[in-house]
Amino acid sequence: MNASTDDPTLIDASLRGDAKAWTVLVERYGQHVWSIGRRCGLSEADAEDLVQAVFASLVEQLGRIADRTRLAGWITTTAKREAWRMADRARRERPSQVEVLEQDAWLEEEDLERLERRQAVRTALARVDARCRSLLQELFGSAQTPSYEMVASRMGLSENSVGATRRRCLEGVLEKLRGLDPGLFA
Repeated sequence: MNASTDDPTLIDASLRGDAKAWTVLVERYGQHVWSIGRRCGLSEADAEDLVQAVFASLVEQLGRIADRTRLAGWITTTAKREAWRMADRARRERPSQVEVLEQDAWLEEEDLERLERRQAVRTALARVDARCRSLLQELFGSAQTPSYEMVASRMGLSENSVGATRRRCLEGVLEKLRGLDPGLFA
């Protein structure tokens, strides 16, 4: 199993006991779940607990997911519900230490779409070749954009080829995105 394997195949393999398939699913969606927890007002530690809770639930429900192509939606819905429960429980247990969450702190429809787009980008990046993934991570993976000279040096490329390679890699990611959801990235 690799990062480009589709969700239904990974689910089937996980149900057969393939630990590598399960690892790919966790790596694919773990950051997404954590982001939902943080957006819902959970602390970093609670967001990490949320990831554990969602994937524990997924283990129990994996064989019952009717439309395996909609795993991302199942995970998002489960994460939102569990984050709400965790925040509510924390308020009851430690009311003086937990900020009261405003109504707008919960995921609005636009926020959910933004999280789904981010997850789609992560999935698309996982499906391009390793060289493109490395180049795009070098260029866009931190707050400060490195110079082409620096990227070329780190990756063993000619400085003049970085821009053209970047363009091809971004086109590849866009192609993968359109394959995931044609309407989301038209």
